[in-house]
Amino acid sequence: MSTETDEQKVRRFELALEQVKERFEEDRYVLAAVLVGSLSLETIWRRDSISMWIIEADGVSRRLRSDGKDERIYRILVEDEINIHAEIIPRTRFKQMVEGSSRTAFSCNYFAQRELIYCKDASIEQWFTQALSVATKDKERELLTFSTWTIYAIRQACKLFEIRGDLQLAVQQVLSAAHSLAYTEIIRAGQVWEQEVIYKAMESSPDLFQAVYLDVLSKPRNKKVIAFAIETIEDYLSEHYQEHLKPLLSLLRKENRVIPLSEISDYFAFSQVYPWHLEAACEWLHRHGHLEKLSAAFKLTSRSQVSVEEPAYFMDH
Repeated sequence: MSTETDEQKVRRFELALEQVKERFEEDRYVLAAVLVGSLSLETIWRRDSISMWIIEADGVSRRLRSDGKDERIYRILVEDEINIHAEIIPRTRFKQMVEGSSRTAFSCNYFAQRELIYCKDASIEQWFTQALSVATKDKERELLTFSTWTIYAIRQACKLFEIRGDLQLAVQQVLSAAHSLAYTEIIRAGQVWEQEVIYKAMESSPDLFQAVYLDVLSKPRNKKVIAFAIETIEDYLSEHYQEHLKPLLSLLRKENRVIPLSEISDYFAFSQVYPWHLEAACEWLHRHGHLEKLSAAFKLTSRSQVSVEEPAYFMDH
């Protein structure tokens, strides 16, 4: 068993970071590096590696067969036996992330601090500074993201519990929804919290997480406990949906027409709000009487002569 203190571990990680920065300085194509997550006494206990973004010049990406066709490239480096998990980002895509025109948009991150630890491009430094500031739109987008995840998870939980009667799998989905609620609570508070999110959320909403997390963990096969947890999450969603789903509701209200799901998905394409989560959110809003559900013609291919139907939604108030 290691006898290394937290102070010694922090120093060891800091030295590894300095070493890799020295290597970057000698590489003309590495323009900047961003440390994702802090190296502090409060967080070092959970670290077995360093996470970072490495921003490189355009047109120099070295792709491996293992990268496939994925736009995002990941590499694992090592310094002094400490692994460094790095995402390699071309300069142009980093700019798109900052502007919000990439699915991996540089939104506010409430769960890992970001620090520009190396930079030799003034534009990147300026973009980073601007993007790091907390913006209202980022908070609204993050609330939408985790709320749609919650809705998706609780819909799965309901099907497993009410239709299949599978308590064990229903519990897993309820706990997934509880973790999404925990992230939502942190975002609502506007905090940056790098430690265990569920415990921090419990501090501000102990009754909520007693019902949807602690009781479910301690009594995983108790039907009354699971039913109450699902009901509690549904009540939470009903209480906060106007704030938490604001970007989606604003779109529907502004357009004031029947909007196909594919168009809604395209609107949120450059975010972590996925089509299947948007569908779950729209169905939840429809089920609770906030949206009208219709259908719209949709062509499966660019050459299709015959259309199929896709869900479409309308807000009539």
